[in-house]
Amino acid sequence: ALALTREDKAMLAGEEGEATRQAMRIICAMASQQGASRLIDVTRGHIDGCIYASPANLTFAERFVEMKARVRVPTTMNAISVDRANWEHQNLPNSFGVPAAKLADAYVQMGCKPTFTCAPYLLRDVPEKGESIAWSESNAVIYANTVVAARTTKHPDFLDLCIAITARAPESGVYLDD
Repeated sequence: ALALTREDKAMLAGEEGEATRQAMRIICAMASQQGASRLIDVTRGHIDGCIYASPANLTFAERFVEMKARVRVPTTMNAISVDRANWEHQNLPNSFGVPAAKLADAYVQMGCKPTFTCAPYLLRDVPEKGESIAWSESNAVIYANTVVAARTTKHPDFLDLCIAITARAPESGVYLDD
C-alpha cells in the first residue's frame, strides 16, 4: 500500500542506476515495516553508519561505491572509528585501522562531506524549522527535533545512506504532523 511517485518508481526500476535502485528497494521495505503510506523528500543527511563496527559496515559501503552511488542531498558524516590521518601512528592494529579508514573513504567517495562530527548542528548549514532531514546520530536527532524544530527519525545504519542516495524517506514517526 505504499504510494510511490513517478520518480520513486523510476528509481526503483533502476532508471538512475543500480545503487539508486537498491537504495530505493531498501527504503520501500523499511517504509512497509514502519507502516508508511508514502515517501517524503529530505533535504540533507547525516551518516551514522560510517563508524566501523564490523566487516558488514565496510562491505555495505564498498558495494555501493562499486555501484557508483552518489548522495543527492548534502550529507555530513559522523565521527569515525579512527583518526583518519594519524591512526597508523597510534599503535592501532592494521586489522582495525585499515577497514575503519576504508569505510570513511567509501562514504567520501559517494559524496559525503568528511565532517567527522557527531554534532552536525554545530556546522554552518543548520536545518530550519519544519525541514525534513535524515540525520542518524542520536544526539543530533534530539537536537534537530527539539531545538531547531526540524524533523528527523533516528534512522538505522545503512538506511541513512539509502536515504541520502535517494533523498527520500518513509513518511512515519516524527515526519507525520500528528
